[in-house]
Amino acid sequence: MLGAWKPAAGSFAGGIAPVWLAGLALLSPGSRAGVPAGGSPSPTYTTPAERREAGTSYRLTDWLAASALLERERQRRWTRGGSDEERTSTEEQTTTVQWSLLAFAGGPVEAEWVLEYETGTDKPTVDEAVVNVADEDWEIAFGRQYTPLGQYFSHFPTGPVLEFGETRAEGVALGWALSDQAELTLMCHAGRARPAGDGRWSLDWAAGLEAELGRGWSFGTSYQSDLADALDGLPDEVRRRTQRRVPAAAAFVRWRNPRFDASAEWLGAMRPFAELAPAVDRPSAWNLELAHFVDRRFFWTVRIEGSHDLADAPRRRWGVSASWLPTRWLGISVEFLQGRIRGDAPDAGESAADARVRQIGIRLSLTP
Repeated sequence: MLGAWKPAAGSFAGGIAPVWLAGLALLSPGSRAGVPAGGSPSPTYTTPAERREAGTSYRLTDWLAASALLERERQRRWTRGGSDEERTSTEEQTTTVQWSLLAFAGGPVEAEWVLEYETGTDKPTVDEAVVNVADEDWEIAFGRQYTPLGQYFSHFPTGPVLEFGETRAEGVALGWALSDQAELTLMCHAGRARPAGDGRWSLDWAAGLEAELGRGWSFGTSYQSDLADALDGLPDEVRRRTQRRVPAAAAFVRWRNPRFDASAEWLGAMRPFAELAPAVDRPSAWNLELAHFVDRRFFWTVRIEGSHDLADAPRRRWGVSASWLPTRWLGISVEFLQGRIRGDAPDAGESAADARVRQIGIRLSLTP
C-alpha cells in the first residue's frame, strides 16, 4: 500500500476473551482450513503501516482473503512535580482488535478494508478503505488512507511522540518507482481542517520520497501542505477552521542488518499556528531508537526522544523495551519510559516547573 503505511478496565482474561472470540469469528473453522495467502505472521512491527498488515492472511475464497490482529496493552504512569509538586498515579488497559479484508478484482485491481475496534470507544472505526490499481513501476490508490507524512519507526509498545503528525484522509495517491532503490509518493486529499477563505472543504496534498542507499542504509523525506489535517495530538483550536495552512515536513535515516536496527526521525511544523500561544504554536518532535536482535525470538530496544512546542508531550524522554516471540503468532513486549513534561506556570511571567513522568507497560500481540 502507499503512503505512511500506520500509538479499560477489568482483568486481563475477562477483557481479552470477548474481543479474541470476535477476531476468531472472522476466520471461521472452515476458512482457517484454507492455505494462508501471505507469508509468515508478524506479531511485532516497527511502523503503523506494518501493524495494519500484521497477521496471517487466510484465503476465504478465490478472490477474498482475511487477517486479524489482537492486542492487549496495560500501562501504569507516575507523575511528580510541576508547580505544586503533586504526585499522581494512573493506570490504563486497552484491548484492540483489527480485521482486514483483501479482495482481488482481477488483473492489477485489488481492494483492502481495515476495521479497528478499541475498548472504550462507541463503535469500530474504518481505518482504511482503499482500491488499488498497480503496474510494475506505479500504483494508484483511491479511498481512505494515510498520507506519506512520516514513518514513525518504533519497537516500543508506546509510539513515539512524533506520531502527532500521523494523518488519515480520503484521497488519491500515486506511487512511482523511480528506480530499484527509490520510490516517490504523491497524494491529493480532502483536508479535515479548513483554512479561512476555503469554503466548506479544502483540498490538500502530501508527498514522500524513500530511497535505499545500500549496506543497510535508507533515508526518506516527506511534506504535507497542512499539519492541521493530522488525526491527534494537536489542540482543538486548529482542528476545524484555521487562519492559514501550516505545512509540515518529516525526514528519517535508518540503518539495518540482521542484528541491529537503528533509526533517527524528525517531524515538525514549518511555520507557527496563528491560533495557538507562542509556547505551543510550532510543534515538532524527534525520535532515536536502536534495537538489538539477540536471536530470532528476543530483542531489546533503547529510545531517546524529544519535542518542542507540543502541548502535554514529553520535552525529553528515554526508555528501554524488551520483546519476546514465544511462537509465530504471539509477541510480548515490556517497556520502561521516563521523561519530563512542561508544567503550567503558577503566575504570569514566571517559569514553569517540569513534571517528571515514569511509565511501565506491557503489550501482548496475537496474530491468529
